Amino acid sequence: MIYDMRTYDLKPGSVPEYMSAVEEVALKIRQDYGIKLAGWYYTDIGRLNRIVHIWGYKDYSHFEESRNKVRSDPRWAKDYLPRVKNLILSQQDMIMNGANFFPEPK
Repeated sequence: MIYDMRTYDLKPGSVPEYMSAVEEVALKIRQDYGIKLAGWYYTDIGRLNRIVHIWGYKDYSHFEESRNKVRSDPRWAKDYLPRVKNLILSQQDMIMNGANFFPEPK
């Protein structure tokens, strides 16, 4: 399994709005394409207004295929992106490998 770790820096005070959009729209879309939520975090101390989320994929092929499906899903373009695009100041993505002792998300 591979993991897509995404870090977003958001406009001050917009974390609750961003999280609502993910919970109400994006999470279901990703799950529909077999993408597993492996972690979801937001800062409390340190660099504030930062979100880190981690998505699990079977392999690189699944990553590419499901990413394309998510991007072409009309719910993504019409319901999700308009809610979050003006909240994000910066984004960083990394593909990570899980250690052999790390349990895969169910």
